[in-house]
Amino acid sequence: MSTVILAKEYNYRNRLFGLCEKCYWTATILKKVESCQCPVCHSDEVALIPLGNDESYEYSLEHKQGLQLKFSLVSR
Repeated sequence: MSTVILAKEYNYRNRLFGLCEKCYWTATILKKVESCQCPVCHSDEVALIPLGNDESYEYSLEHKQGLQLKFSLVSR
């Protein structure tokens, strides 16, 4: 289950896409961080990819095709 906490201390302009390179846990991180530990497998190998205000992402994880990421611009 995912939990989203909305608070004044978060700056949505500094969103990051976090991806654990060991277990493929993913999250949108709403706070500027230099590193992150995976809450699932406790690995420190979490890639942090900056997201622009107008960017979104989709991901899928399938047995045969593996992990697929799609980054796109948000249409307004």
